Amino acid sequence: MSTGTVLADRYVLEEVIGAGGMGRVWRGHDRVLGRPVAVKEILSPPWLTAGAAERWQHGLREAQAASRLRHPNVVAVLDVLQTDRPWIIMEYVPARSLDAVLAERGPFDARDAARLGLEILAALDAAHRAGVIHRDVKPHNVLLAADGRVVLTDFGLAVIAEGGVTVPQQVLGSPEFVAPECARDGVSTVECDLWSLGATLYALVEGVSPYHRPTAVATLAALAVDPPDPMARAGPIGPVILRLLNRDPRRRPGVIETGLLLRAVMTGSATRPLPKARRRWVPRRWRAVLAAAAACVLAGAGTAAAVGLPERVSPDAPATPAAAPAVQDCLVPSPPVGTSSINAGAGPYALPGGWDWHADDAGFTAAIPASWSRFQSATAVCFRDPGGTRTLAVETAVTPTTDPTTFWRRAETASRAAGALPGYTKISIGPVLAGSGGAEWESTWETKDGTRRHARRIVVTTAPGQAYTLSWFTDDTDWPLDEPLFRLVMTSYRGNT
Repeated sequence: MSTGTVLADRYVLEEVIGAGGMGRVWRGHDRVLGRPVAVKEILSPPWLTAGAAERWQHGLREAQAASRLRHPNVVAVLDVLQTDRPWIIMEYVPARSLDAVLAERGPFDARDAARLGLEILAALDAAHRAGVIHRDVKPHNVLLAADGRVVLTDFGLAVIAEGGVTVPQQVLGSPEFVAPECARDGVSTVECDLWSLGATLYALVEGVSPYHRPTAVATLAALAVDPPDPMARAGPIGPVILRLLNRDPRRRPGVIETGLLLRAVMTGSATRPLPKARRRWVPRRWRAVLAAAAACVLAGAGTAAAVGLPERVSPDAPATPAAAPAVQDCLVPSPPVGTSSINAGAGPYALPGGWDWHADDAGFTAAIPASWSRFQSATAVCFRDPGGTRTLAVETAVTPTTDPTTFWRRAETASRAAGALPGYTKISIGPVLAGSGGAEWESTWETKDGTRRHARRIVVTTAPGQAYTLSWFTDDTDWPLDEPLFRLVMTSYRGNT
């Protein structure tokens, strides 16, 4: 194929922007919708036998399932075509691959690697919940987009997960990033993708993969019997990587635990033991939600949090007690009687059981637990768990600073000056790596009865001078179980246009 070729009387090939062992990627143009697209040209490797080639074609048809994924951390698959060869039409994301960035700048520190890992984990979680195994997670397939997103691409090797899929005598994907059982038995499982995430994190902090050898054969031989090469730069993320690279898939951490471990590294608390969760706090109907909603990552276009400012005071002004965020707005012991949170309609993707899409009159749509009630405070839209103290606050329009981290630092100063946070402990204030104009503030404080409360808040700038916030409040001991729920809310949030 050459520049100017038109596929299906619609997609014009413009230039090759990437190539690999399984094909090449073109930048193209969709003549019908008038937008740029990325076009993956699948080239069957010459070493495939006739029978294997048939399986290859079948696998590609299964990869069409990736087109149902709609997530800010996943490059959208728009179409799949068949000419004399298969083609996958994808969302065009102006970006650089993580592999290229790593080669240019060198290894990442542990905290930044953990942030990136959470983003990739969110993409994998969304894919796994849709029944799709990626099979080829590696730095080359992670894009750092110009719009601030971290996105996982190249689902061309993806397969439908039905308790694990086996392709005998085939090693699809990159040997340096493929799990031992996948290389040995051809199995494809969620655990294989998590191993590949561990290998990717290893490469981010060490600069090379855990089984880097001069040839693919040497890599596979080492993968079969040797432990990962020793790490010299990993620091606090090292134990997380080693757990993900465990040779026994049953002993690798799952999505929820991986998310907690990476977040502990990101916030600097990795040396402290993870708090124990009180499972009696979680209604039975939520347990499936916890497994499904874990580690949906913060994405710059669609994640946020905070309880709003009581006035539309510019956070660029000096912080004063009068400008302190009214954290009690949604935390009143007996909230006013409100309406059910259900104002449901079809959303961009299916939600776990016990959740519904809520389209709010305040101008946003988000996934909300079906049993929660809604009420309006002076500054925010509030949602409360009727069986406990979990509270979600949404403010759709705040005036951000040019530096969102400063937004939270000034809010922190004002809140403390107003005496709103007795026994305050800061966990983190800082930018969201994937967020263009996003920052988070996580903290704990004590109520009058001595209960320690936990809050996480994120602000995201959507346009010059315009931002939205979300906040999640819970008892501190319950935060490990609540964080995946908040992540589901964050990744689902959309401002209505």
